[in-house]
Amino acid sequence: MSVFKRDDASSSSSEQPKTENQSNQTKKSSRKRSSKTKNTSTRSTQVVYKNPTITGPASVFISSTNPAKSLAYSTPRTLTAAAVQLKLNDKGEFEQFRVRRASASSAWQQEAWEYYDAIGEVKYAFNLVASVVSRIRIYAAVIDNPTDTPSSVRDSSKIDSRLAAAAERALARLDSAYGGQAGLLRDAALNLAVAGECYLVQMPEMRGTGLPESWDIRSVDEVTADIRGGFNVISRREQAAQQNNLGVKRLNNKAFVGRIWRSHPRYSDEADSSLRGLLDLCAELLLLNRTFRATARSRLNAGALYLPDGLSVAAQGDPDYPYDTDNELNPQFVAEEAEDEFEDQLIDAMTTPIRDEESASAVVPLIIRGPAELGDRIKQFKFERSFDPALAQRADRVLERILQGLDVPKDVVTGLANVKYSNALQIDESLYKAHIEPLMLLIADALTIVYLRPYLEAQGYNAADVEKIVVWYDPSAVSTRNDRATDADAGYDRGIVSQQAWRRAHGFSEADAPTSNEFALRMLYEKGVITPELTETFLAAFAPDVMNEVREQAIESSQTSLTPEQNQMIMDAATGVVPTSEAPAKESPETNA
Repeated sequence: MSVFKRDDASSSSSEQPKTENQSNQTKKSSRKRSSKTKNTSTRSTQVVYKNPTITGPASVFISSTNPAKSLAYSTPRTLTAAAVQLKLNDKGEFEQFRVRRASASSAWQQEAWEYYDAIGEVKYAFNLVASVVSRIRIYAAVIDNPTDTPSSVRDSSKIDSRLAAAAERALARLDSAYGGQAGLLRDAALNLAVAGECYLVQMPEMRGTGLPESWDIRSVDEVTADIRGGFNVISRREQAAQQNNLGVKRLNNKAFVGRIWRSHPRYSDEADSSLRGLLDLCAELLLLNRTFRATARSRLNAGALYLPDGLSVAAQGDPDYPYDTDNELNPQFVAEEAEDEFEDQLIDAMTTPIRDEESASAVVPLIIRGPAELGDRIKQFKFERSFDPALAQRADRVLERILQGLDVPKDVVTGLANVKYSNALQIDESLYKAHIEPLMLLIADALTIVYLRPYLEAQGYNAADVEKIVVWYDPSAVSTRNDRATDADAGYDRGIVSQQAWRRAHGFSEADAPTSNEFALRMLYEKGVITPELTETFLAAFAPDVMNEVREQAIESSQTSLTPEQNQMIMDAATGVVPTSEAPAKESPETNA
């Protein structure tokens, strides 16, 4: 029985479902094509993604000032995706799984996970990649043109609408209990980066418990085979050692388990990762760290103190020693007992300041009395190791080689404090283009091969139409440049970004926007020389009292400065007398001249 149940919504498709014979013929032809593509000993249908034929130019570079964009479908893959569905009810599949997990070629994966947990720089690098991948959105897409980015199935007119709806429903089912699709992508990226392999496991709905169906990414250590010929899912180390079977989930034959791995270039059925070639360096780094830790711990002890016989504490001596109350020698006192009493007093003087910081022993030294020649014999021995600078340099070199070998730019892990700003932008872009994007292409291809297309074919859709459907990604939430403030400045100067967008990019709120009065005054200050009419308008709007005072003073000064001839002209104009044109000509200075 197929793990993909028939979708009720697809039964009303305008496309006629396949008959049972047609379906069997299609499966047989699919197996033949698969066997030609990859010759393996597995009984499951294994499909290894091959680079599609490029029919036109396809650029793989993006502008550093724009958000990241998904590539064309024909973009060459730098990482080879391999995916296969495990048949849980097949004994041959079970035996092959058991042999593969017990082989020496898979032993390195456990070491890789141990070093991932032990070396903080490695853990930070892979977590950074996984966190970026989790921000990328996946969607069901259709290949209209291999040289273009696949478009969403809901925006394409080349496929049936019911097939598009079925593809979207299929992808919506990939909901992990550990963070939804974002958590599923994060776990897949982390497992492929560390161990190069993971499993897509369907946990069916547990009726009566309220737990819905879940599709989770499991590591190679979480999917195990038991002695009864079944598959289990564990979540703790002690469950793998069969020390505690509580919480072990047994997978029934109807569950879906898909193996996804990063194919090794030499043996395609083996997994590969960048950490596989760094295992010896990781072991050496941990050995050097243990050496440094042992050296530091050797300095925690106080060493040994050598005291010759014949010393005593001057302030706390017994005045009757070695005599008794009758002023006679006490036969019960021996020299060893006196020495033991001295040791007790010395230890007490050393430990009292530790227990009580206000004790006098913290500031007053212990006075020891004895022969003068015994003073030079007091010695202290230290049991400590010396630090070797060569080992410290070797540890730095080993760590540098490890960071250079990871699928993450070294400067991203060590920090960008010693990197110029322009180089930092190139490093951020390199992180996405050379590491994030190839890994996302691998995940998208694997989900298409192992899950989406088999699901749609199980619903009865035509294989030719299903071949056009893929899982694709939208990295618009991943920005390849972090300096949004500089971009906002350039956009505002060119007039293509609003003031609200500029304030948002610089971290200001709308409450920080200038008022209309502040904006007008700023224009006045920046413009400098303006027309008298505009100056009068600004003064009347922002300083009406000053403007009125200036106007009154101007009127008063103009009235006192009128000449008799000007006053006569004003009076004539008021009475209606029209002055002759000759009179002003005679009074003109130029005429008199």
